[in-house]
Amino acid sequence: MRVCFVSDQAFPAFGGEGISTRNFCLNLEQRGHKVILLTSKVKNPPSVRQINIYRFFSIPIPVKRGYLAFPPMRKLLSLLQDERIELVHINLPTFLGWQALRAARIMRIPVVMGFHVQVGNVIRHSLPLFFFGKLVEGWFSFFFRQGDIVIAPSSFASRVLRRYTDRPIEVISNGVDLEKFNLEKVSFEDRERFRRKYSLAGFSVLLYVGRLNYEKNVGYLIEIMKNLPRKDIVLLIVGEGELRKELEKKIKRLRMEKKVILAGRLEDEELLCAYAEADIFILPSFTELQSIATLEAMAMKNVIMVGKSEESAAQELVREGVNGYTFSLKNPRDAADKIGRVLFDEKLKERMQKNAFEMVRQHDIRKSVSKLEALYQRLIDGKARQAHQKAVF
Repeated sequence: MRVCFVSDQAFPAFGGEGISTRNFCLNLEQRGHKVILLTSKVKNPPSVRQINIYRFFSIPIPVKRGYLAFPPMRKLLSLLQDERIELVHINLPTFLGWQALRAARIMRIPVVMGFHVQVGNVIRHSLPLFFFGKLVEGWFSFFFRQGDIVIAPSSFASRVLRRYTDRPIEVISNGVDLEKFNLEKVSFEDRERFRRKYSLAGFSVLLYVGRLNYEKNVGYLIEIMKNLPRKDIVLLIVGEGELRKELEKKIKRLRMEKKVILAGRLEDEELLCAYAEADIFILPSFTELQSIATLEAMAMKNVIMVGKSEESAAQELVREGVNGYTFSLKNPRDAADKIGRVLFDEKLKERMQKNAFEMVRQHDIRKSVSKLEALYQRLIDGKARQAHQKAVF
């Protein structure tokens, strides 16, 4: 197959959508498919040999939320024709996504859409932006009706998506690479260096991985830390975002510099070490359509704890008391009590860690890619049958 992915935020990946796009592109290429990507032009782009990446003029989104690309239609049409693209997969409802959709329709190429963004990711939950929120919802309702099929990463996401489209919906997990996110990939020496770097020796570790943005509700983790009676627990926060300076000030004001560590963005071996050193992965987000970080944590045998929110799919990954707990986003003592329950009972913690690993197997990236292949082939074959029928009659 010859597939074109469309994402403003891939290579480098910003957020879960960018990671999902990157993983699917590379895994499809490994299976012998021709994959190209349309994305943003950025400073110092990573070198990617496996796929052809076409970059377009872009502008940065404020507070380091990524980029938005603005491609000319003529160039898109030329690329789709020259690359003999059979299917276009669009992952964001941006100008780039809209232009790619128009180009695919002109050339009568099947279009798959990925649902990776909620209204809460676009705007903050505040009354003055109520009408802007309605505009965003209106755009979603228009955009997601234009594809042949829409992919949701979770059952929760499919229910949210149904608000915006009457098109067929397939649930395909973003998946996690169980070969990469594997405790056996982390050496004792790397873990020892990591512990020394962040002064983790002798502490139980709570871990958060993700953007430091409003919808992630990271500041709530500090409130949880204030309610923990034990002194031998540290919180390691991995990620960057608009709230970094605000978090730094809060940590300093509360004199929690040794209890709450802002590690910044970690990748490759260091990210694996962060997961390997963690006892509990904790996610306090308001909005999630799946949470790739939670899947990665489960693969690395972390107990998982997820905040209860009506707009979060991450709760679907928790089996209460089996691989972790959900917790209140209004009462930090609830989370503190459950953290204590896990850390005070070594057998419970080990059982939950084992269960988390067993449960994440259903989200193996290879299974997701196989489902994606079958979906693509169905659409491509359907388009070919339509073309044949028109030729006959």
